[in-house]
Amino acid sequence: MTAIVDGSRHTRPTWPDVPGRVREVIEAKIGAPVVRALSQAGGFTLGLASRLLLADGRRVFVKALPADHPLAGAYRSEASIVSRLPANVPSPRLLHVVEGQWIALVLSDVDGGEPNLRPGSPDLAAVLSALGSASRTLTPCPLDDVPSVLDDLAPLLCGWTSLRSAAAGDLDPWAQANLDSLAAMETAWQPWAEGDTLLHNELRVDNMIRRVEDGRVLLVDWSYPSKGAAWLDTVTMVPQLIMAGHAPADAERLVLGRPVLAKVPAWAITGFAAALAGRWELSSRLPEPPGCIGLRPYQARAAAAALTWIVHRTRW
Repeated sequence: MTAIVDGSRHTRPTWPDVPGRVREVIEAKIGAPVVRALSQAGGFTLGLASRLLLADGRRVFVKALPADHPLAGAYRSEASIVSRLPANVPSPRLLHVVEGQWIALVLSDVDGGEPNLRPGSPDLAAVLSALGSASRTLTPCPLDDVPSVLDDLAPLLCGWTSLRSAAAGDLDPWAQANLDSLAAMETAWQPWAEGDTLLHNELRVDNMIRRVEDGRVLLVDWSYPSKGAAWLDTVTMVPQLIMAGHAPADAERLVLGRPVLAKVPAWAITGFAAALAGRWELSSRLPEPPGCIGLRPYQARAAAAALTWIVHRTRW
């Protein structure tokens, strides 16, 4: 049986879609047969993502992809990172890794769902608390083999420069009129980027779970971490809040008063906003990556939110 997931499918594979031999190996690893599987929504990767009820009453969460899937490397990276996170990081625990025809990560099950980031939501405090807890727990950086944020992200966060070089003529009118300024600004965050915190680098609502039992928010999908200043992860929540319906000023009031941002100059924050917007704008124009669905439309929405934030900050 081939290990390739049908590239034309537009939904996640469910537990029965996984090859029988792969399911047997996973069940042997976790020590009990699966009696019920509940596929989970969210995210952009078309891999298995299921909560499993086992015959002995335990529950686990399994995410899995064929071993030759283009994103299998990201799963291996996530397994390496999560297996070494400190115990008090707000994140599910990695229980097992199964690799062969497929790569599968077995994690502790969390009864919950994506937090609600809309204005007035009680989940907002829990999200910000999770970010604060993570930055404190992950400083100093507990891993010595992750790249620095400047080596990792700086080459990627130059979207406006690339768009200017490509003479893109279909930009948002405000972005088109201010393209030179955006390109000049998108490196302004870099002098303030160095630090000793393990950064998640992909904090958005689908990479968070609000746990039902206590309302605590956990951070998931640690595939692309780096080492840098803690404020970078925190400030990425501003465009996420704008996408959820917050006015830019209200989003800033919630986020920019956090302790990790106390000494960061306003121009560095504006520069990072420009860098994020440029990255999302450029990426949204590319073909959907193999094995993904919905990533490019998300990036288009994120770019628009970040531009709204930049307009608020610059008054250009």
